[in-house]
Amino acid sequence: MRVLGTFSGTFQQAVQREGFVTPHGTLGVEVTGTLDETLFAAIATNVPEGTWELVCHPGYNDSDLQSANTRLRDSREVELRVLTLPMAREILARQGIDLISYRDLAEP
Repeated sequence: MRVLGTFSGTFQQAVQREGFVTPHGTLGVEVTGTLDETLFAAIATNVPEGTWELVCHPGYNDSDLQSANTRLRDSREVELRVLTLPMAREILARQGIDLISYRDLAEP
């Protein structure tokens, strides 16, 4: 995480200079590859005010992924399952969290 923090100032300057729109930050980087129901609930119930990106890698552990150079194979299916559980939507609704796309960030 310290490495990412090192680039924060330079990144923010480039974003402002180029007129990019970004979320306020990211959540979940430190738990990459380990997101389960418990961690999802902990993150979702502690989202600060603003617009935040949840970093995760949901997907299928198929033949294409098997040939990729990544440690995130089995965890992709776990994350996909967690993110599509009714419990996930219920927590988000209870917390008043709206799911949006990057397109929504650019809208006035």
